[in-house]
Amino acid sequence: MSLKRKYLDDCDRDSFTFPLQSLPDELIQELFSHLPQSDKLSLCLLNKRCNKIATKLLYRRIYLNDSNVVKSDFMDLAINWSLLHIPSFLFEDESRAIANHKLSLLISTLLNKKLCVESVQWIRINWDLDSNLQRKILSILCNFGKSIQRLENITDPGCNDIISTGAISSEKVTSFDLAPPNSLPEMTVPNDYIPNSQMYLRQRISSRLSHMTLFIDPLKLFNYLYPLENKLQIVDLKLHWRSEFYESKYFLKRIRKNKFEKLSNIFDVRSLKVLTIISWNENLMEREIEMIKDFKEFTYIEDLSLISIKQDTSILVPLFSKLTKLKRLKMDFLDDYLPESTNPEIFLTMMLSCKNLQFIDMRFQGLDPSIISIAEVIDRDNSASQDNESNEASNKFILSQHCQCESCDHVFNEILKKKIFLFPEDYYFQDVNDIAAKDIFKMMRYLSLLPYSKACDYYPSVRTQPMNLKEFVKKMNENLLIYRQSRNQLIKEEIKSTDIDDILNDIQRATYSLPHPALTENDVICCYHALIHQFKTTYVAFLKRFPRLRFLMLNDIPTVVVEENNERVFEPIFYHRDYVTNLTGWSKFDSGEEENEHDGNGNDSLDTLTRKISAF
Repeated sequence: MSLKRKYLDDCDRDSFTFPLQSLPDELIQELFSHLPQSDKLSLCLLNKRCNKIATKLLYRRIYLNDSNVVKSDFMDLAINWSLLHIPSFLFEDESRAIANHKLSLLISTLLNKKLCVESVQWIRINWDLDSNLQRKILSILCNFGKSIQRLENITDPGCNDIISTGAISSEKVTSFDLAPPNSLPEMTVPNDYIPNSQMYLRQRISSRLSHMTLFIDPLKLFNYLYPLENKLQIVDLKLHWRSEFYESKYFLKRIRKNKFEKLSNIFDVRSLKVLTIISWNENLMEREIEMIKDFKEFTYIEDLSLISIKQDTSILVPLFSKLTKLKRLKMDFLDDYLPESTNPEIFLTMMLSCKNLQFIDMRFQGLDPSIISIAEVIDRDNSASQDNESNEASNKFILSQHCQCESCDHVFNEILKKKIFLFPEDYYFQDVNDIAAKDIFKMMRYLSLLPYSKACDYYPSVRTQPMNLKEFVKKMNENLLIYRQSRNQLIKEEIKSTDIDDILNDIQRATYSLPHPALTENDVICCYHALIHQFKTTYVAFLKRFPRLRFLMLNDIPTVVVEENNERVFEPIFYHRDYVTNLTGWSKFDSGEEENEHDGNGNDSLDTLTRKISAF
């Protein structure tokens, strides 16, 4: 009874509010950790106790962004990071200037607030920020940040000494980033780069390291530059594949007796859980192919990212067949520097071997038609006889409605056909300017309406171009206006004044407008939702084959798996606005469909979706 009395005394009997003050600091910190940055800032003003707890959380993990971070209107994302607030529609120079100014203010805070600097555990730096400011904040953290553990994305070799000699970082930092000699690989390598890197390796390489980023082949590094004695117990490894022009003299004489032949001689196979490979080359080099083959031994990898690499099924299919413990996968394939859809053979291998995936970021097309596409069609001259001479081939836009729901009907009938493809001639394709005016879905990607993130659930989602929904709508209407003007489709504004002088002035100015209502923000959101609906077959394939999937970034569209009426469905993370799924009932329909699917021996065969992928 005494415990009950104490609880009632602590509570406000009138409002029955929860007695936050009665909880220990550990529980309050756990509660606060699930709140976004803005709420943590508010809690700093509540009282001294909350201020201390919220401040520690605010400064624990800092993401130094140089462009706008997009927030979801459906869920809180990457809430463990504290960010720099930057407006959404700024040109690159303006955005970076604001970021540098805010970084200066952060540096001032860290210099004057002991609690703040001692709370920082992990900081990620954008390498486009001012290099002097980067060095200043690193110097502060490396010497006074008693909690600092990880320094991410260090790309300035001038920071090596700061980290290796820091009073705190020399002992506590568990991450190792060997910065590149220059921002671009084609630039001349400074004469002191290799000697300085060798010194940095001697100062930092130890059994404490858990995270490593390299811009040089590990075999070259540890065969010629640093005599590694024991395998590295690296948990998270990031490799940048770049073609630097180092002086050959450093790679003529091996410094170890027993040559390292493969990556498993350097990195402990059982330790490596996270692997990121970023290619700066148009094609896979021979040595890069060898490295991918080496990673087949690392069967404990749970998180794999392949960024900007050339897609080669002959080496990637065997790799995926070995990585059966994968939980997270990000693939960004390029062909002639253009995004490329994942090869169906690779996708099938993923489905069969990587069934435990919880996060997938990839491009995959072929199961569902594009809403807007361009195809060569035969135009028949109705005024002439139907002979071969009267037929001419031309490129035309084709609309394909894969989903017949009410919202998709609205998009096709009220937006696409009444605003974008209003006239018969609008379907004819003449040049790339037509795409800018008519293919609203391609423009969503081209203008970066959707933000980019290394992993939308772990890292903040940033804008790669100065664009937001309002500016996107404005740009699309401008493109439509220019297009319709080139086709003489504009209409004169109606003269409403009765004053003769006003009428004469209006005639002289002769203003023109679109022959239809302009696109609105709601139109764009509806089109975006229709785009997600269009991929229904593909989404069902992911739901069926990856029962543990939580996040899917398909064709640059981030979605999250939620349960509705005891069924898993995808919901868009950004621009949700009361989105209604068209996946309802997929599991019930699917189970009935599979009942009749057997091979000749009475065994269950590949389901319909898998056969479609195989055929594609």
